[in-house]
Amino acid sequence: MSHVYERPALPELVFTDADGEPIPYGSRWGDDGPPERTYSRTRHPERFAPLVKVADALIAHLEATYDVDVRRTDGLPEDAPEALRRFEHGDLRIVRATTLLPRHDASAPLVIAETSFPSIVVAMGAAGLERAPDCGCDACDESLEASADELERLVFSVVEGHYQERYTWTDGIEIIIGGADGASYNRQPRHAADKERVDALKQSQRERHGERWLPWPPRRDDEDAPAWDGPPRRMRTRAEHEAAIEEALSRIKRRLRTA
Repeated sequence: MSHVYERPALPELVFTDADGEPIPYGSRWGDDGPPERTYSRTRHPERFAPLVKVADALIAHLEATYDVDVRRTDGLPEDAPEALRRFEHGDLRIVRATTLLPRHDASAPLVIAETSFPSIVVAMGAAGLERAPDCGCDACDESLEASADELERLVFSVVEGHYQERYTWTDGIEIIIGGADGASYNRQPRHAADKERVDALKQSQRERHGERWLPWPPRRDDEDAPAWDGPPRRMRTRAEHEAAIEEALSRIKRRLRTA
């Protein structure tokens, strides 16, 4: 059975400025750009609250369409990726999160989380982290519709195998988020990257033997398909990542001693 994703209807929210005029989010600033004071101000963050419904619809679609283990938690998951763990700062918190783990090790995991801003943050693979809206300040002038577009782009990039990430000594962390409308590319030099994030990505590459992330496996609804009888898949905790690295180093040392 095939499932088609449909975005829930977004409310037509109207917010007014100091003169009582409706604010045309998404097209406020002309050629001169936004005023300097707007870069540190967000007057109506509540306009992004309906993104929670979009996130819930995406999660329901993924759960019905793909062969995944799904886990919902209040707050930050215990095994949250390092990039998501570092996202919390100041008063910004993860309110609830849904972890989706495809039942194929070659497919990238995904965490879709609601924040206190409000916004939706998406953790992808081992090291990717993006947010909808991307910023939310008045200067960036992001609309609810554009933020919903971005959220869907991020999620389906992972699901369709267009999200890719890698770490190399020379280039650092490289992340590509692709899709039908092209791809965005982000690079973080090795000297500027967090050690924990680098370690998580290196471990992921070892487990995949350097292969690319693959599209998510479709859900098996036919009666003749073999049932999944393994334990629910989960991401490793930070302690488990560190233990795996220590074990790998120990194996190398043993080989060197016997060589």
